[in-house]
Amino acid sequence: MLTGWGLTRRRFLVTAGTVLGSAAMPCRGEPAAVAGPAGDLPAEVASLRREIVDSPLRVALHRAITFTKVFQATADRPWIVRKAMALREYFQTVPLYLREHDCLAGSVSEVPGGMPVMVELGIGENGIYTSERPDRTGYLAGQVPDEIRDWWKNRNMWGQFRTEIRGEAPYDRADQVPVSLHYKFISNQGHLSPRYGELLQNGLAGVQQTVTKRQQSAADPSQSDFLAAADAVLSGLSDWIGRYAEFLRGEAQRGNSAGRAAELREMARIAAKVATQPPDTFREALQLIWFVHQAIHVEGHGYSCTPDRIDQLLFPFYEADRRAGRLDDAQAVRLIENFVLKMYDNSFWGPEHHLTQGLCVGGSTPDGADQTNRLSWLFIEGATNLVLPEPLVWIRWHPQIDQAFFDFCLSRLERSTCFPMIWNDKVIPQGLIELGVSREDAFNYVPVGCNELAVPGQMYFNPGAHAAYLPAIEAVLSDGQGYRGQWKWRDVAPGVGELATFDQFATAVGAYLRRGIEQSYATECRHLQAQMRWGQTPLTSCFFDGGIAQARDLTAGTKYNILSCGGIAFANAVDCLAAVREVVYINREAALEEVAEACAANFQGHQRLQAKLRAAPKHGNDDPRLDEVIRLVQRLRDEPMKEICRDPRDGTPMGNGHVVRSGAVQQGRVTPATPDGRSAGMPLASSVAASFGCEHSGPTAVLNSVCALDGAGSWQCGYQVNIRFHAEMVTDRAQRDKLRAMLNVYFTKGGQELQINVVGSETLRAAQQHPDQYRDLVVRVAGFSEFFVNLTPEMQEEIIARAEHR
Repeated sequence: MLTGWGLTRRRFLVTAGTVLGSAAMPCRGEPAAVAGPAGDLPAEVASLRREIVDSPLRVALHRAITFTKVFQATADRPWIVRKAMALREYFQTVPLYLREHDCLAGSVSEVPGGMPVMVELGIGENGIYTSERPDRTGYLAGQVPDEIRDWWKNRNMWGQFRTEIRGEAPYDRADQVPVSLHYKFISNQGHLSPRYGELLQNGLAGVQQTVTKRQQSAADPSQSDFLAAADAVLSGLSDWIGRYAEFLRGEAQRGNSAGRAAELREMARIAAKVATQPPDTFREALQLIWFVHQAIHVEGHGYSCTPDRIDQLLFPFYEADRRAGRLDDAQAVRLIENFVLKMYDNSFWGPEHHLTQGLCVGGSTPDGADQTNRLSWLFIEGATNLVLPEPLVWIRWHPQIDQAFFDFCLSRLERSTCFPMIWNDKVIPQGLIELGVSREDAFNYVPVGCNELAVPGQMYFNPGAHAAYLPAIEAVLSDGQGYRGQWKWRDVAPGVGELATFDQFATAVGAYLRRGIEQSYATECRHLQAQMRWGQTPLTSCFFDGGIAQARDLTAGTKYNILSCGGIAFANAVDCLAAVREVVYINREAALEEVAEACAANFQGHQRLQAKLRAAPKHGNDDPRLDEVIRLVQRLRDEPMKEICRDPRDGTPMGNGHVVRSGAVQQGRVTPATPDGRSAGMPLASSVAASFGCEHSGPTAVLNSVCALDGAGSWQCGYQVNIRFHAEMVTDRAQRDKLRAMLNVYFTKGGQELQINVVGSETLRAAQQHPDQYRDLVVRVAGFSEFFVNLTPEMQEEIIARAEHR
């Protein structure tokens, strides 16, 4: 067994005999050998990486023009058929390109780094992007021709949602459309993982043959429409891949070197084959997956798409290639690196705004067997070699995990600073099972996005309600009016002066939380209705259960239709209730009315009370006094969610999640003072682990506090846990062993997820002062990762302020 790992790039070379014995190539376990001195990326990989990362921000219009033309000419056809015809036309006409040194083909637009516009959904800027990069506000201004904006203003999903579902008057002019739109109206839902097993087994032609056969038994017009759309988009996809074959052959003839020409000819051969036929080799399978995965983004899915459990899917191809002598580990790592770069280059919203795409490896079977294989190692190797914030790289921990693999993954944090992140197979499947997922399917889960969950081809993530913890507390303290008089809640709960006991206070918070869940559930149901009517994606649906077999789009339902009740600032809510209980109801140091007045005044003139609230017990410090409060806050959310919220398609119960992305700083900026002693405008908790500035008792205390949450019973759709360690915790073998032991205990005790930053405050301060020298420094923010120097100053400071554990 390997006992140590290099600190920069490693090459996994061909011979199995160096470490594991030469008799036969091992099918599972650690890579055969690590050879050569530690060094930088190969020149061609480094060049491709730099070209992609430095891509200019620009808008690509071919999709917008094509979809407008086709929709204008097909007004009498069903919406799903019109979309399919437009997508097929796009595949058949979009100009193609290939970056220098790229050895996988397929791009989301016609120009490098180009951002397509999904005009049939909505024409607007992504407010998440511009909130994280305020300097990019206005990026779409003047980019989309006026005639296209005018034609779509009341015809796309956003326009029809307004008029047909919300009952609003049509726009008279295109400039009445908001500059920024919710992501659900400028992209399809995303947050999904297609299942690619049948694709690899039967090829695109085989999938299309299944559609053709199913057309013979279509029972009604809606089924016929879906199948006609599926047939059209699959045909267009095959055409697109076939066009790449022709393009690559032309590029080979124009090649500047014999080596590159040969590479391009091989790429052309592969494209020509997988345009219709199933793959036979690892490289062919990887290329086919990429073509299809890129195509579902062209279709319209933006955020958070994970390409199935890729190490499990591709391992048979890898194993066969190794046995046949067609592939060695160095070649496999090179292809994996290229695949990861293609994911980063998926410029759906330009080259800067990360989609939180995922790569997940390892895991266990329902009976607990370890599924880690050689490709699990190689994908971690290739992905972390590149030091990129995207895609998000995950592993799945379980009690039988190969500890050498786990140690290897922790060692890679030194290079990547935040990858891989970790899920727990002891908790996640159980939560899904509680929502009705079969045990076998639950153990096939993957992350899709910040920390959302899905089952490839069977369940995708879609927000269905929202738990507004801190607004509920503000509503109680302001008698339903808000500190600025922004609300008009009436008869929801007794007034602040009537809450004589902590139980009464908590019940009042629960009442406002319930009302918020009711309202957000109604809003999200309307969004789902819009997705079902104008947000269909027939191509993606071909890779979901119920798509072809039941002849319906995935928006109409998949095998498991589980919506999520989300929310942020759970740790703040726990701290708020704990502080009110301690200061008001136990110690009697202040009346609740005084706390309300202090929060409304942002503690101006109430500094002594603020200090008392801050001194109250805080989540994240393994304080047993908070266990009851944690259970209380979970119950205040769970009970109304279970009573109110069901999937409107089939009545499936909803689960709960905690998705922050950049909300700790962004929402904190507009959140007033809170009764945990936090001042207005300060960051909220970046995860469920602890509120901003409240980690005081070391990493074991933080992790023990998280284990007080009911991961399987109350967080079925996923939460996230941020923690920061000093670099010595992963670079020093003895310290890393201690860290690994700590994490094994954490996950054994029921911790659901963990995302680690390994970067010191001194390094982060140096990066602020000399950004050009630290342009490749990656950090985990909350639900996304980013080059540190690209973050706003407020986000940078929030990360620096996090406790650095040793």
